[in-house]
Amino acid sequence: MATGERALLRVGAFVRERFHASPVSRPKSSEHDRVTEADGLAEDMIRRELLTAHPASVVIGEERGEHGTGRVRWYVDPIDGTYNFARGIPLFCLSLGVVLDGTVLGGCVYDPIRDEMFTASEGVLRVNGATATRRGQGPPMLLTDLAPCRSWTAGPTDAVTAALDGCDIRRIGSSALALAWVAAGRADLAANANVYAWDVAGGQALVTAAGGGYTGLPDERLRTDRQGGFVAWGPGYGERAQRLADALRPTLAAA
Repeated sequence: MATGERALLRVGAFVRERFHASPVSRPKSSEHDRVTEADGLAEDMIRRELLTAHPASVVIGEERGEHGTGRVRWYVDPIDGTYNFARGIPLFCLSLGVVLDGTVLGGCVYDPIRDEMFTASEGVLRVNGATATRRGQGPPMLLTDLAPCRSWTAGPTDAVTAALDGCDIRRIGSSALALAWVAAGRADLAANANVYAWDVAGGQALVTAAGGGYTGLPDERLRTDRQGGFVAWGPGYGERAQRLADALRPTLAAA
């Protein structure tokens, strides 16, 4: 994870410079799924650094696919929240997760605008090297980019609505950053669909290291061949999170 932190800090400086230079984006899989030149360049830089330090490993990135061989697998999203990044909204991050034989061992999420590094290593969460302090107060805060008009019409909308009852909801446009904020106690729950392994592997490690939980939807596999979803939660919110996961699972399983 020390290697991961160094890589994200170094490449994060490059991403921050590109952000201030007003990057141009283009559609990838849809109008809402955007990509910039900086995404691919940042991933190339991260991959080189990881494989130089740990040559017996595999890097799987959003933009460039899979490179290398070995038991250790790095899932890398060079810019999670590219649409925000391209629009000049400072809500995006760099994310990586480390997986050994199918088990997520650790992760890093770096916010280059706020210069915040969230790291999970050996089951401990740190923010810029220090333990995080939870700020829970008021109603449960849920971070989600699920759009009811698109994501819930084919599923049990009444169950989803019931599970969300009483939540204060925010849409921030980055699954990795949402997971980091839940881990740090700035929000209580996060839920999204249309994600791949590189979007969530690092954040999953953060949430579980903080004593929370993570459920993949429709199953627990880290997928790169098709999109999935997730529900994550901080300590004390497991029951509400499971209700939300149960409500969303049929919709995502049918997708």
